[in-house]
Amino acid sequence: MKKLLSWIKHFCWILKNKCAEQSLISLISSHQDKTIFLFGSPWHSNMGDQAQTYCIQKWLEKNYTEYHLIILTLMTSTDKVINCIRKHIKSDDLLMCHSGYHITNLYKEKDVYCKIARLFPDFKIFIFPQTINFVNDPEEEKNVSDMFNKHGKITLCCRDEFSFQYAQEIFVNCSLLLYPDIVTSLIGTMKYNNLRKGVLFCMRNDIEALYTSEEIQFLRNRFGSMNTDITDTTIPTSYSVIKKKRESILLEMFEQFSKYELVVTDRYHGTIFSLIAGTPVIVISSTDHKLSSGVRWFPESFNDYVKFASNLDEVYQLAQDVLSNKNRTYLLPAYFEQKYYSVLKSKL
Repeated sequence: MKKLLSWIKHFCWILKNKCAEQSLISLISSHQDKTIFLFGSPWHSNMGDQAQTYCIQKWLEKNYTEYHLIILTLMTSTDKVINCIRKHIKSDDLLMCHSGYHITNLYKEKDVYCKIARLFPDFKIFIFPQTINFVNDPEEEKNVSDMFNKHGKITLCCRDEFSFQYAQEIFVNCSLLLYPDIVTSLIGTMKYNNLRKGVLFCMRNDIEALYTSEEIQFLRNRFGSMNTDITDTTIPTSYSVIKKKRESILLEMFEQFSKYELVVTDRYHGTIFSLIAGTPVIVISSTDHKLSSGVRWFPESFNDYVKFASNLDEVYQLAQDVLSNKNRTYLLPAYFEQKYYSVLKSKL
């Protein structure tokens, strides 16, 4: 019975993706307006990545008002779809790639980006801010760098200093920008007046987690009678629902983050969500450099709101300092929008 249900579920998934593929092919074949093709949008329920899609879409709507946007996920970037784009693309259409942790051997989006680089040598390609990290895989690193460098007209944004320095070594024929994650553009644009109480732990539960759930629970217990809750930026909601309700789901999440005095997180977007909500955050490491490098973006004016802890004992000590401040305004400036994203188009 379990095998039958699994087969039915898999068959429905294939059928659904085939329908999505055919719909895209029909749309691409008939497109008349100037179009931006955005590759690599998430099809999963990690709302940090979905927030990137939300912000990219808003940024494009603001800066490329005359363009129609077609968003492609890893699942819809099939050979048939990409070949259809190649056949029907117009000279004034634009190719862009989604932000994230894609220039790595850990995930598959980079394969699509390489395919675009190979099939569209006559078009500029812009890649929104990326974490770059090939984990003990020099062969894959060389495959990707060779493809990007051969193209010669790729602008790649790196979302931390480590990735930027790495990119300078391997992407020698690309235009490189050091740029913060696009979700930071929402910091300082919203205001909340909720009663704040307790500590929210926003913790990942995947291959990038450095600390075990038992270690995190032990830390929570140290707060004694103080209210502590735990959440994640990945939610148990289907992509089909998220696609329809992305904005409302995100706004509800920001609202939830605004109900706490403090957030502790090993999620980079957990850090950003906290600051969107005006909530102080203590950041701990995951298994790579995303967090330790990412926190360097925040200027001195954010010092009271963003603190990095090298271990869980330090988290507790820093938390006592944060929680003792009862005069906090819970409001931050729109620093990243003003300094970076309001001028990004001029750099392309």
